[in-house]
Amino acid sequence: MAFIFFQSALPADLSKEESGKIVSFIVRLFQGVLPIDREKLVFIVRKGAHFTEYTILGFFLVPAVKEWMSADQAQMPDIAGRIHLISWLTGTLYAVTDEIHQYFVPGRSCELRDMGIDSCGVLAGVLIAGLAMRLKERRTSDVN
Repeated sequence: MAFIFFQSALPADLSKEESGKIVSFIVRLFQGVLPIDREKLVFIVRKGAHFTEYTILGFFLVPAVKEWMSADQAQMPDIAGRIHLISWLTGTLYAVTDEIHQYFVPGRSCELRDMGIDSCGVLAGVLIAGLAMRLKERRTSDVN
């Protein structure tokens, strides 16, 4: 969350400069191999960064929420579903507050589209974490 906050706190010109470095690298890498529309690539890189950082957040929220829940709650039916839902809602709420934060950063904006991309990223991370937890449980039960 701190990483996301500090990235969002960068003024637009610095943020674009960071994205520009990645875009330039990709253009050089595929120069002569693929025709690349630089403007479209900038859009993909910037939105891909949103999705990726929130996927990572969603992945790490699942074990954090699981640890946070009390032992009494751990005995509730469908606890995994609750953990995943709380993780997704927490990440999505953070995405909303992050976009509001960007509204106050010079040259940045608060975009509903970015909130949606971020929320989908959180969901992807939560699903990956859930899959990892199931695989770990299966491996543990197979050993026993």
